[in-house]
Amino acid sequence: VNLIHKSVTVSTMAAMGVDDTDQQQPPGDPYIWDDNNQPGADIRTLWSEVAQGIDRSQTVVWRNAVESLDAANRYLASTQDARVFVEKYMKQIIGILVEQQPSKIGQHERSCVEESLELSVMIVAKDLNIQENRNGLSVLIEVLALIFNKKKSYYKGSKGWNVNHLSGLPEVRLRMIDSFRQEGGFQNLAKYLIARIQTPIFPSLELLHQILNAIADGVPSRGGNTVSSGNREMDDDAIAVAQAAMRYIASFNDESMRRLHTEMLNIVRCDLQRIFDRLVSVRREKTYQFYDFWRELVLKLITSESLPLRLFGWEQLKELIDASQEHRPPAKSFFIDRAGCSFVNGLYSFAGLTTDDGYAQRGVEISYDRRIPKSEPDVGGKKLTLFRCTMRSQQKWWFLSIADEEQPGTDRDIDYYQHKSKEHEETEPPMSGWVTCRNAGIEPPPRLQGRGLMVPEGEDYNTLEHQLAKCAIENKIVELVLGASLHREVVHRSIPFIEFLALMCNRDVPVESGEATQPGPNAYCLQKSHLLLAWKTCTSKADVAVSDEIYHLLVSILPSLPDSLAIPLLQVVQESLEDTKQDLVFEVAEFCAALASHTPSELKDPNLSLLSEEVRAVVLNLLWGVLTHPEASSLKPYEILKRYVANELGIEPFGRRHREKFLTACTQT
Repeated sequence: VNLIHKSVTVSTMAAMGVDDTDQQQPPGDPYIWDDNNQPGADIRTLWSEVAQGIDRSQTVVWRNAVESLDAANRYLASTQDARVFVEKYMKQIIGILVEQQPSKIGQHERSCVEESLELSVMIVAKDLNIQENRNGLSVLIEVLALIFNKKKSYYKGSKGWNVNHLSGLPEVRLRMIDSFRQEGGFQNLAKYLIARIQTPIFPSLELLHQILNAIADGVPSRGGNTVSSGNREMDDDAIAVAQAAMRYIASFNDESMRRLHTEMLNIVRCDLQRIFDRLVSVRREKTYQFYDFWRELVLKLITSESLPLRLFGWEQLKELIDASQEHRPPAKSFFIDRAGCSFVNGLYSFAGLTTDDGYAQRGVEISYDRRIPKSEPDVGGKKLTLFRCTMRSQQKWWFLSIADEEQPGTDRDIDYYQHKSKEHEETEPPMSGWVTCRNAGIEPPPRLQGRGLMVPEGEDYNTLEHQLAKCAIENKIVELVLGASLHREVVHRSIPFIEFLALMCNRDVPVESGEATQPGPNAYCLQKSHLLLAWKTCTSKADVAVSDEIYHLLVSILPSLPDSLAIPLLQVVQESLEDTKQDLVFEVAEFCAALASHTPSELKDPNLSLLSEEVRAVVLNLLWGVLTHPEASSLKPYEILKRYVANELGIEPFGRRHREKFLTACTQT
């Protein structure tokens, strides 16, 4: 940064490289200047000096930056010189300042940087209001995006080629976000954006990302229900700008979406998600509106005529499923049985924090407790707790314990059973896989059953998962996968979605009291007609590559299917084998080969099966039908199927019964 003061005597407009006789009228109504509020010659000279320093050497005097922006802020609405100065040079000034390393400059210089940033957010807030009133274009939004960019050196610091690390000042950025809010900037921005939807002057997705990212950082995390007036104002501002962005994205048609960079669209969508996920405990209705917007965006993408957009849409659907599942409320209670310590068995009620609208709070530890009947010797009247504990290794384990009242979660607890959870088991207490603690527990370990959800009465079947499943069924998304737009890559990307619908078949337990939202439990999920359509597509002999993907899809979801869906699917496959009018033995064999090769990596014990005994029995009948078919020996997967059947016949306690059944079939043949 140039610290040498240079004086100039040329006129302001000329010094700033602007010919005032050859100015084009900017978009919008003409500016109205105030002849009674004009800057003096000293201020015009200052603007000229700063302009020349930037034009000649991309430098600016520390104090001159502050004073020139302060003057521009005072005269922005009254003189053309101030507007020309900020529109041509403010971005360059701020660009220089935010790249400074705070640890390499003195306190005076840091003060100049931060004063300049403060003045700039005031100018942008004022300009947005001016442009809204004159229906014009605010080029200063680019300056705001620059100020809000967390990657700038002044905020994040930098790492050199050696071990030295230069610290930044991220709190300055957060202060600028709050200053912009206090100036009414976000409300002005929301009005500005809404008025420019479907116009060529709406800000780019890149600029939108920087602003939304800053808003997400400015929305405070909620650990409780208390909302201060400042937080409430920030919430309102965040919602207003985010909804304007959502309306803009929702306005895209298929043609305009093809011109977008889908990576940047995804980044903006992530920014919006982060904003509303932070607001869910205090603005649940608004958060649900965002997820409704996201579902509509996915529908628009996966029904596009453009294959790249369709594939992007299926990637978005997977992320939408993950996000909806993360919002799943914890169980209202857990029923525990089969524990060797009989007093551990019983009903445990939710003991965590709740929001004002009756949902469990997100981001805090959850626990369940139960008071032991006084009739129990030694432990009667004490409180048992089902809780999660973060170990020294940072792993999260679940415990069933009598927690010490003064120091819970320490070695003073009496632990009866524990569960060393994997990452996907950390959110809620696992149903099985518990082990007995040596000191106090008694074999066998317990089994857990979740009951209900921590939601207000009547909302049990209206979670984001239920809303997504309902949207999928009503819009026939499964039929879309296997319909006219059938494509191998689409089928491959649809597997998480089909698995999600399969899991929704058994998601709900009917509520025991109160009125639940219609239509009731497990109303929207994978259906028999979907599976039969998938198999029909396989037997159409249209595309071998597509059929391979569908085989993989069907066998991957088979363990997740309820018996009421799995068995009819397998029976239809069996009927295809026996159909004398069509030669489908190849298709049936390929399906069975996919089934034989589909063994999850976490399934270490070959004597275990992920399928219920009823489903396994139907699978074995199908495999036996393939192996005893007249054309069996000519089938490519013949040896694979033999090994798979041999393994399945060795799984007890029902393996002996199946072996005897097939042995009898051999002797009868």
